[in-house]
Amino acid sequence: MKKKFKLIHKTGKIFLDKRGWLKKILDGNFSSFIEIFSKKGSIRANHYHKKDQHFMYIIKGECLYFYRDRKKGAKTKYKLMKKNDLFFTPSMQEHMAYYTKDTHFLAFSTRKRSKFDYEKDLIRINMNYYPEVKNKIEKYKKRNKKF
Repeated sequence: MKKKFKLIHKTGKIFLDKRGWLKKILDGNFSSFIEIFSKKGSIRANHYHKKDQHFMYIIKGECLYFYRDRKKGAKTKYKLMKKNDLFFTPSMQEHMAYYTKDTHFLAFSTRKRSKFDYEKDLIRINMNYYPEVKNKIEKYKKRNKKF
């Protein structure tokens, strides 16, 4: 039986002593672990993967994260992801991030991220042209005029 999709995941508790602290972010078998910085107003992803799945953990900043199941008629959903959020993208799920602040994050992937392997697994799309995505981004900008 296939597990129900779960976007948000909890990180472990913080262990503190005189040397400082540590926090378990995630357990799993990963082929790739990437540190990424995105500038405010930029868009990343805008694709789906045939087989790859990944977790993202935001160290600093935030993004509007849009996602949609590839099933016919599925609705586009979104969530504002912020510092310390850990979230998951399964294979065959369209996804796009619109960065509302300069954002530093980590991506944990199940497949290698060499250019060849990555491109072979990737299908590019244009979620930023979906009316519901454009509208949410514009509404966010209007509410946050300093943007």
